[in-house]
Amino acid sequence: MSFEEFGLSPELLSGLADVRIEQPTPLQNEVIPPALQGKHMLVKHEAGDDGVFLIPALQKLTTNGEVTGTRVLILTPSIERVKEIDEKVWGMGYHAQISSAALSMKGIRTQQEQAIKDGAPVVVANPSRLIEILENHKLTLPDVDLIIIDEAHGMENYNLVSRVKDILKYVEGSPQSLIFSESDNKATKQLSKLLLKDPTVLGFDDIDSSAKEESQETSDPKEEISPKQKTDSDEEFELDQEDVNRKLAEASVSVVLNPEDKEETQTESKDSESEKEADPDPVPEDLAQAYIYVPPRAKISTLLAHLEKNLTDKIVVFAASKRTTDRLFRIIRKKGWGVVSINEGLKEEYYNERFGKFTSGEMKILLVGGLSATEVELDEVKQVINYDVPNEVEEYKYRAELVGNGKAARIVSLVSKMDKDDIDEIVKKVGYAPTELPLPKEVKEKKERGKKSDEDKNRKKSDKKSRKKNDDRDRKRRKKPNKQQEHKPNELPRPSYEGLSGGKEGKKNKKRPTPGKSDGAFGWIKKLFD
Repeated sequence: MSFEEFGLSPELLSGLADVRIEQPTPLQNEVIPPALQGKHMLVKHEAGDDGVFLIPALQKLTTNGEVTGTRVLILTPSIERVKEIDEKVWGMGYHAQISSAALSMKGIRTQQEQAIKDGAPVVVANPSRLIEILENHKLTLPDVDLIIIDEAHGMENYNLVSRVKDILKYVEGSPQSLIFSESDNKATKQLSKLLLKDPTVLGFDDIDSSAKEESQETSDPKEEISPKQKTDSDEEFELDQEDVNRKLAEASVSVVLNPEDKEETQTESKDSESEKEADPDPVPEDLAQAYIYVPPRAKISTLLAHLEKNLTDKIVVFAASKRTTDRLFRIIRKKGWGVVSINEGLKEEYYNERFGKFTSGEMKILLVGGLSATEVELDEVKQVINYDVPNEVEEYKYRAELVGNGKAARIVSLVSKMDKDDIDEIVKKVGYAPTELPLPKEVKEKKERGKKSDEDKNRKKSDKKSRKKNDDRDRKRRKKPNKQQEHKPNELPRPSYEGLSGGKEGKKNKKRPTPGKSDGAFGWIKKLFD
């Protein structure tokens, strides 16, 4: 078949030509017709052929006339996929003037919030960022006609299935759903049960019937039983209420609404009670979340001291940048500890090699620079360490969920003075503060030695300054010789009076007074020497 046979609009055909999609792929031939008919679908699909779901989605928008509000919602677990899909929507929908909004964990939140408020026709989002915006601003999605789940198999990590479930609470009506997944894992089955109604299944023959049965079980929860069914069931079985009550009492069963919410509430209350009762010293072995307050210029030494006590464990250290991990790698490698590092932008072959050494147990320490926890497929580690406290609350939750999902034993954050605002925001959003761990003994001793050294330096500096001040004062007190007394070596001293003629500075033209007869002897001598 050709795209013209699908009945695509001229604007969409022009967009496909722009992105060099000329003929439908075999999978598109199978998916596009039932998708355009409004069928729910579960499709085995590998990344690369995004047109398989974007073509029917954009066609629906071009045939509905003027579009108001968000009509197509595409959810994907990967940050990179958000960007890829958003760019393809822009390219394919350019001539049809279809705009889209990308909501990823790395995007600018204020812009993303505004895009939801403005009702972008197509929203491509990470589930965690979308539910955060919807909950914080009490927004809804009343106009959604189509929900697409991309890479459903990747929703198994970080509790993303439950976030999709939360998003559906803000979606009004019963939109068409298309699910695309590489494998039949737990997340794919859960999402199929949650979203699909009488689905068309392609590529998953082994779960064809189960997917349909599960969807039928949940599709019409309010379906009424016909009078004939009631009559038949009443005739065949009579309920003994007393016997039921007796068995319930023996089993101590209590029925509650929303059992998942109840379990979450009980878990939170238990956690809060244990936090109140727990003694911070010594630290309990089953501690899940903790932090160490790090003094200035002591973060590296604190990390090294903490790692040295846990060298037999598999540990992941998250840092904010590649530069930081490179520096930590050099320091840790010099100690002879098994360490590898991965970071944003690392070539796939190097990434796989290094990550493989860690997962195999050959290396015990994995340094992660500039990557989200959602981008690192961890199976089981002992500790997750936040060398740099994340400035996004959601990223902290992703890392903490490794503990909650049993993929890590605990998470420890190194909190410096610069991290105070970030950790305060995390505590505010999470609802409780992690338990404080004591500063390692080695770091304390080093800090004390540094403090004593600084005091000695300050004392020496103060003594030197004091001696200089005294020397200056002594020099000022010394009397300089009188100018009249200064003379060069081997010369006679300068006369101390000017009346004497013949001296070096004497007055040459001044004549001695001539004594008169009336002056007497005394007056005569006085005038002579005056």
